[in-house]
Amino acid sequence: MSEEEKQRFYETLQKDGELKREFIKQKNLWAVSTSLGNKDESPNTDSDLFLYRLRKSKVDTQTSRRLTLQVNIYKIAAVVMFALMIGSVAMLINQEKQKGDTGVFYTETYVPRGEKSELTLPDGTHIALNADTRLRVPSDFSGTNRQLQLEGEAYFKVKHDPENPFIVKTESINIEVLGTSFDLSCYPDEDMVTTVLDEGKIRFAGANNNKVNGTYLKPGETAYYHKSSGVFKVKETAKTDRASSWKQGVITFKDMPFYLLVKKIERQYDVEIDVDESLRFEKYTGEINEETVWAVMNNFAIATPFNVESSGRKIKITPKKNY
Repeated sequence: MSEEEKQRFYETLQKDGELKREFIKQKNLWAVSTSLGNKDESPNTDSDLFLYRLRKSKVDTQTSRRLTLQVNIYKIAAVVMFALMIGSVAMLINQEKQKGDTGVFYTETYVPRGEKSELTLPDGTHIALNADTRLRVPSDFSGTNRQLQLEGEAYFKVKHDPENPFIVKTESINIEVLGTSFDLSCYPDEDMVTTVLDEGKIRFAGANNNKVNGTYLKPGETAYYHKSSGVFKVKETAKTDRASSWKQGVITFKDMPFYLLVKKIERQYDVEIDVDESLRFEKYTGEINEETVWAVMNNFAIATPFNVESSGRKIKITPKKNY
């Protein structure tokens, strides 16, 4: 789909509860291990049924609520089963052929702002995806070739297999895993890549960066990698459970500049926040636990007096006079 079609489809899901439920149901059945090609025979499995229904789907002309989906079905080796968290919608965007490769395709899952999702890979690895996160799984993903790409934040529980390491690739750093539970945050619009290890062992690799390549992370440690400077640091983690608290809708922060905190709030609540330059570097320590976004911003306004103006999903923060 084009970018416009993707946006229209997502907006339709938000407005049409019946279609949203059907989409979630079909995503839970999604499996890309079989190509139906042009066959017209009746499908025999849940995955075949889903692909068959996609290929045969037509627009509901009476209600005009459904969009025509033009789907190219390719023969793909990987099987990706999606188990969505309550209330979440993870959007399967596309399958695209990798440039310079022959026969390798990617199944891409995007979790919109304000949503969360979970999925289980064919090797048994479980992944929780945070808001505004993109995961790309290649068609040749298997028990012996366990590699994928991530943009955003995810919590991994990797199936232990010492003979076949699990590799997570980001735009700036790669992580090799044997059998591990860890949180990885690598949003493209943030300079910091943060990795918190709960269990197991992680080995880092980065292009031409001796400070990163071959470095191991132990349980109870957090690694920080600055993309712009190449600085790589490892520190002890005060509380490892805080790293994955976002799965319960909790945002934790310590001495965090307001401009970074705002990005987390925007993703969590699907809003746009415009912060005055004079307030961007105010630092905060605390926890946001399922309050409404308006309550959150008003609490910050008590700590650092500022004005909060809102229009729809847009919020504007300006300093109060005489402070």
